[in-house]
Amino acid sequence: MGEQLPTLTLAELYSRQGLHGRARDIYQQLARSDSHELRAEAEKRLVALGPSAREEIELLRELMARVQERRRRVWRGP
Repeated sequence: MGEQLPTLTLAELYSRQGLHGRARDIYQQLARSDSHELRAEAEKRLVALGPSAREEIELLRELMARVQERRRRVWRGP
């Protein structure tokens, strides 16, 4: 099965299924469209989805890595 054609409908389906990352990716593709109407609608829907959790997830990963490193140091000793 090949790539899906990015459409507002497909993005909406993903969003309703809770697949907000996939929906966001499609809306971002559509926001680069040559069509002013499509671009405006995609941008509106991106705003409605709210901010992406990617930045928060990356921050949590970095914090977890620091905690794990400190635990290793404690177990090894000075």
